[in-house]
Amino acid sequence: MSKNTPKAIRGTQDIFGADAEAFAFVVETFERVRKLYRFRRAEMPVFEKTEVFSRAIGETTDVVSKEMYSFNDRGDTSLTLRPEFTAGIARAYLTNGWQQHAPLKLATHGPLFRYERPQKGRYRQFHQIDAEILGAGEPQADVELLAMADQLLKELGIEGVTLHLNTLGDAQSRDAWRAGLIEYFEAVSGELSEDSQERLHKNPLRILDSKDSRDKAFVADAP
Repeated sequence: MSKNTPKAIRGTQDIFGADAEAFAFVVETFERVRKLYRFRRAEMPVFEKTEVFSRAIGETTDVVSKEMYSFNDRGDTSLTLRPEFTAGIARAYLTNGWQQHAPLKLATHGPLFRYERPQKGRYRQFHQIDAEILGAGEPQADVELLAMADQLLKELGIEGVTLHLNTLGDAQSRDAWRAGLIEYFEAVSGELSEDSQERLHKNPLRILDSKDSRDKAFVADAP
């Protein structure tokens, strides 16, 4: 190899040999299981207008504010390499008139991109499998996704998995909780981290995830 040969970009990987076979096995198993559950295959662009992700994920999240690969094209339009699948799927669902097929069960897989600090098991270009049910408000849709995921794990030979369920409540209780959080954190806003001060009125629930010691002192007693 020449000394001038460029190396792979940090946070990416070349997959070969046994690793490539294992990678293919995961994808093939996912494809087989999603067909059993009648999830339809979909392909979305690798990049979207930046607003697709900033509006859907939230401008105050770390993904949007710190981790997205964004750039302006020659037409000076801000574009972003997809950091996750759901926002692009929702955009396609709305702009292509896929509502006529609701409830719509979609599945996809492929590379995603986040500018994170590379470490073991975390890459800047990584791969995900994804399943979504759009246009269904019933809890049975969530149950179906969980059942599909459970079968996928079993067919991949992955054991010892424990499921933890959580809920943020319905729209009314979420709004009341959000108002309670804002009132609570406003009283100590001057002692919060800069990130949490910015999130206070935009997305106060994000403060609860803060790793900053200044925030942790108040999070424990939050409503």
